[in-house]
Amino acid sequence: MSTLHVHLDESGNLNFSPTGSRYFVVAAAWTYDPAPLAADLTAIRFQLVKHGHGERLSGFHACDDPSPRRDLVMNVLLNYKNWNFAAIVVDKPRVNPSLYEPMTFYSKFAGMALRFVFKGRVRPGTSQVLVYTDTLPFEKKRALAVEVSIKKSCGADLPGIPFQVFHHRRESNAWIQLTDYCCWSVCRKWENDNPDAYDRLKARLAAPEIDPMSRGDGTLYY
Repeated sequence: MSTLHVHLDESGNLNFSPTGSRYFVVAAAWTYDPAPLAADLTAIRFQLVKHGHGERLSGFHACDDPSPRRDLVMNVLLNYKNWNFAAIVVDKPRVNPSLYEPMTFYSKFAGMALRFVFKGRVRPGTSQVLVYTDTLPFEKKRALAVEVSIKKSCGADLPGIPFQVFHHRRESNAWIQLTDYCCWSVCRKWENDNPDAYDRLKARLAAPEIDPMSRGDGTLYY
C-alpha cells in the first residue's frame, strides 16, 4: 500500500498594489517516503539546540534562518532524491481584480499547484493521498471554504483514490518546512532576481515554474 504525501506553502503577500510583492508563489512538494528526511531535519534542529542555538528555533523558516543554518537545511534536503517540488508563480499586477478576494485567490492557485501533482505524478497502486498545508491565514469561515475548495480539487483530480487534507502548524511538520524552503527559493529568484538557493534545489524541481498570467492578454491592473 503506497501513500502520496503532498505539502503546500506560499510566499508573497495579498497586497494588490505597487507596495505589495510583485509575485505570489505557491509551491507543492511531494514524496512517498517522508519519514527519513523529516527525521534528519529534526536531528539537526536538536543539534543546533544542544549547541546553544535553540532560542525561537521551533522549526526551520527560510527567510528567517541565518545563512549557516540554511546551508545545513539545504544539505539535508539535497541528501535525498525521493521527493520533488513544483511551483506556480503568479504575476500579481496581471491578476484580474475579480480574483483579489483572498479566499478566491488562494483557492484558485493552490488548486492549480495540486492539479500539477495529481496529473502525472501519482504512481499506479497509490492507496491514498494526504495533503498538508500550514494553518490557513484566514478567519474560521473563510478557512473552511478554502479547505472545501482544496478537497474539491482533490476529488476532481484523484478519481477513485481516497484523500485527506490537514492544516498543521509549520513547526510541527518538517515537510511543510521543506516546502517553505522550496517556495522561498522560487520567490527569491523571481522577486529579487537571486537564483542562488533555487539553483541549489533545482535538482529536485519536477518542471519549470508555471506562470499562469503569461497566458492572459497582458493587461496590467496596477
